[in-house]
Amino acid sequence: MRYLGKSDIINGIYNRSGKIILILGIFAGLVGIMHLAPYASADYGMDSSSDLSTKIQAGKSTIGENSSSDVNMSGQSGSGMQMSGKFDSSTNASVTQSQDKSNENYHASANESEMHGHYKNAYDKVSANSDDEFTVQSQKHLYKPGDNVTIDGSIWSDLMASLGTVNTVSIQVKDNGGNVVYDGKGQVDASGKYSAEFQLPSDAKKGTYDVDVTADVSADVLNTLALKTKGTLESTTKIVVVSPNAMSVQAEGHDFDVQVASNSTSVTNLNFDEQNKKLSFTVQGDSGTKGVTEITIPKSLLNGDLTVMIDGQAMAQSDVVATADTDTETTLELNYHHSTHQIDIVGTNAVPEFGTMASVALVVSVLTLVVLSSQLKRIRL
Repeated sequence: MRYLGKSDIINGIYNRSGKIILILGIFAGLVGIMHLAPYASADYGMDSSSDLSTKIQAGKSTIGENSSSDVNMSGQSGSGMQMSGKFDSSTNASVTQSQDKSNENYHASANESEMHGHYKNAYDKVSANSDDEFTVQSQKHLYKPGDNVTIDGSIWSDLMASLGTVNTVSIQVKDNGGNVVYDGKGQVDASGKYSAEFQLPSDAKKGTYDVDVTADVSADVLNTLALKTKGTLESTTKIVVVSPNAMSVQAEGHDFDVQVASNSTSVTNLNFDEQNKKLSFTVQGDSGTKGVTEITIPKSLLNGDLTVMIDGQAMAQSDVVATADTDTETTLELNYHHSTHQIDIVGTNAVPEFGTMASVALVVSVLTLVVLSSQLKRIRL
């Protein structure tokens, strides 16, 4: 028996079996690279093909401050992930819907509730009409100190005609202490629509803010108007300002930040179920008041086609808005009536899938080495 020379061994590797071995090795490498790629950035972000969207009828809601409270947040995942934290909330706001017809459509119909796979990135615009002649709404319901706030609305065409020319509206925003944080003008276009934008101070007080809008009408015109018409020249809404709380989540050897801002009295039991790809927490507030929570979720933790549940039922399309959707994270604004609720956010992709795919790639790589070793031993005469 003689052993093959160096050239014989090399030729043997490149026979049909050798090519199969090389293909298996390349496949294992590609699987590992494709799955590791999303974790290459500092935030371990993943690209998501999901289109997050929702719709909501904002209307003119009133948010009244009840009390200031400390909101404690804590929880842990059944899979070994731990979350803990605490943030101060200076407001537990209540929202009672006005009698406007536009607000009768605030909640989605049963059919809309079933179509919960995708959420819009902004609330639907509320147009002025004969029942609601002067509207105002904010782009979001909850803001953080330093955020840009957008206020817009419209004036009914018949009211515009009775007033003659309305070029501007005066917009004033006050914090919960009565301090003016914005006093400016909004330009009114030919269709009666107006808008204005301002930035909250970085040290803005937490609480409920009043937004008052008045149509700018000359004194001569004002004196000719009936008392009822004068009453339609003002409109108001409210926004909530709350600082977020960053929760540190450890999963697959990485740290993830889940940021939560809420006007609820408490947000607790934050938990991540990796098997079901579900992020859960409990909110609580005084019954009869309106709650709003903003949550920012890293896509490297949970992403894909998100579905938001409340007490086991899909939240209405009108109660969920994806206010931000970047390559690395998704921010949702959730609206609900206070009591005690469990909120579940379910995705189609989650960080635990990394371990499964890495295991597959590892097994294929090991099998490739075993087969390659066997082939080299068999290349003898």
